[in-house]
Amino acid sequence: MMSRELVLLGVAGLVTVGATISTLEWLANWRQLKAGGLFSWQVAESRPALAGTLLGKLAGAFLAYPNILGLLALRLIALLALLPAIASGRFVAWILGVVVATTVLLNVRSPYGMDGSDQMATQVFGALFLGFLPGTDFALDAALCYIALQACLSYATAGLVKVISPYWHRGDALFGIFNTRTFGHPAVARFLHGRPGLTRMLSWGVVAAELAFPLSLILGYPYGLVFLGWGVFFHAANALVMGINSFFWSFVATYPAILYCAWLLRT
Repeated sequence: MMSRELVLLGVAGLVTVGATISTLEWLANWRQLKAGGLFSWQVAESRPALAGTLLGKLAGAFLAYPNILGLLALRLIALLALLPAIASGRFVAWILGVVVATTVLLNVRSPYGMDGSDQMATQVFGALFLGFLPGTDFALDAALCYIALQACLSYATAGLVKVISPYWHRGDALFGIFNTRTFGHPAVARFLHGRPGLTRMLSWGVVAAELAFPLSLILGYPYGLVFLGWGVFFHAANALVMGINSFFWSFVATYPAILYCAWLLRT
């Protein structure tokens, strides 16, 4: 029998680590949030949806400098308090409400540069908030199953997009990625250069694993661990080689929920 409490701590703990790192990165780059900085509110609020609107003025009360620093500090405090709250069973919904609200506001503050890890983290925090809100076992189970299904859908969609992409058909997509300045790695690019067979095998291996990932939910323990193990290795390798560590925390945070949902399906 799987412990729901441990699963919740696992999901919340992993996604919280990623969100805490992201928040600290925001605070470390506080100068870029000032007027004239790369992420100044004057630029962000110029979008048509916000410029000169009541929504833009209300958002500016939280997101303009220096108020944004207070918002980030509040988010950091809520993130640090989340796991102790879940362990004690007190004030969890309130703390998650703060985390979700500040996450949404930060998404409004900087919609450019957001990626799948940010979207997944928002989904996980939102599901946990709704699960804890009523305070019922069914709601918590539903929240965990939603997180599991969302993860499986994300992997399968990523694989499907690659299947219809001509770059992945040719099998040179991985080399192209590793040969870029932003996400590339010179040593890996040099190793793959002139090895089209290996590059093609690795490319189609990623596609096959992503498409088959929903089987982790169907097969459950222990066979589903093969896909979860691949996911841990895949995201860890991407973090080390490509420098995108946020995906590791956001997506691996869904794995305890996948195991729990698979267990529910088999009981």
